[in-house]
Amino acid sequence: MRLTSVVTFALATLVGVSTAASCKTDNDCAGITCCNLSTSQCVNDPKGTICDIPPKTTKKSTTTKKTTTTKKATTTKKTTTTTKKTTTTTKKTTTTTTTATPTGTYGPLHPSPMNPKPTCRSYTENFINPVIIEADNWKPTSTSVDMVNISGSKSAYKVSDGILTLRMLPPTFNSAGKQTSEGVAATIDMAFEMQYGNIEIRVKANPVGGAVSTFNTMSASGDEIDIEISPQFFQSYPPTYFESNYFSKGRMYGPNNKDHEYYPNLGFNTSADFHVYRVEWYPDHLTWIVDGKTVRTLNKADTYSGTEYLYPMEVSICIEVSRLEIGIWDAGYQNYGWGGGPINWHNYKELDAQFDYIKVECNPEYNHVIGPRTSTSKAVAAAAKNTDDEPNVGEKLPNGVVIGHHASPGSAKH
Repeated sequence: MRLTSVVTFALATLVGVSTAASCKTDNDCAGITCCNLSTSQCVNDPKGTICDIPPKTTKKSTTTKKTTTTKKATTTKKTTTTTKKTTTTTKKTTTTTTTATPTGTYGPLHPSPMNPKPTCRSYTENFINPVIIEADNWKPTSTSVDMVNISGSKSAYKVSDGILTLRMLPPTFNSAGKQTSEGVAATIDMAFEMQYGNIEIRVKANPVGGAVSTFNTMSASGDEIDIEISPQFFQSYPPTYFESNYFSKGRMYGPNNKDHEYYPNLGFNTSADFHVYRVEWYPDHLTWIVDGKTVRTLNKADTYSGTEYLYPMEVSICIEVSRLEIGIWDAGYQNYGWGGGPINWHNYKELDAQFDYIKVECNPEYNHVIGPRTSTSKAVAAAAKNTDDEPNVGEKLPNGVVIGHHASPGSAKH
């Protein structure tokens, strides 16, 4: 109950009438108790039963304007993040590289190629139909020939059933039956040159002490890489050893007079069966591998003498090409302390080494690489009319080939 004053309350109670003045609030009713909010009129309400009644909620058609929240098609723009399936078709790089071609600045460990590059043939010779001609008929520029016989004898080799057999023939003897020369070495050259690359042979070495079956590279000034196989090195090593060796300009000793020879123990008899020997020759390192297992690695950096690298193909002196050759030779005559022997030639008519295949992979950075020949052996044989005269061992032919040349012997050691 709201009272304006005690006097007004008493007066209204006595009078009990309403002026029926219209109002909206109590302030509109002068001297009257209150404004009846239901009728919007000023009234006396001593008991507090009229003014305190809230006005009738004339249910104003509150058309609760259904806020048709037109659910704004929040087409939550389904960001069809079609995560553009980056079909990275990883282009399968078929690396048909024979020898890695490094790139970068040339220097002592990566010399620049020769100009022009030597012509080198990448191929596998399986001795099914090889073209082998005699050294005196060979033109060094020919690419229609596979191999050149520089043994000094046409009888030094034979090819049969996919096997090349190299024969070492008996030496000369004096009237007392004493040997006066080495056995006639069989040496076959590849008919091309190489500067760096990989070479692989499958060979069955000869089992007689003093007979050395070999593969080597050779340059004009004595750069050389060797695989030498003998069943009796130093007349004491068992036939499970072979020699890996190299020369730099004919020198077999490196920094601190360290010998270049190394004899890995392969764990099998090298002459009892065929085995695969591989040399991987790079500008900065050299690796020997036997039956797929690395048995020696030489880093060019380790051959530095303080003034030069004692490594095949030393760039500071000169860069030369090398020829590849295979052979069998008599290390038991003057070098028996190294290669075993001496060979008792009175017991043998010949000593043989057998080669199943030769694989050559020319380094394309340093060589002009060509593939297998396309001409037939018959055509080449007709063009190369062999003379009946066989050149003597040691004779130098007009084309520069020295007859009877073979891998350098190791030094005698005890």
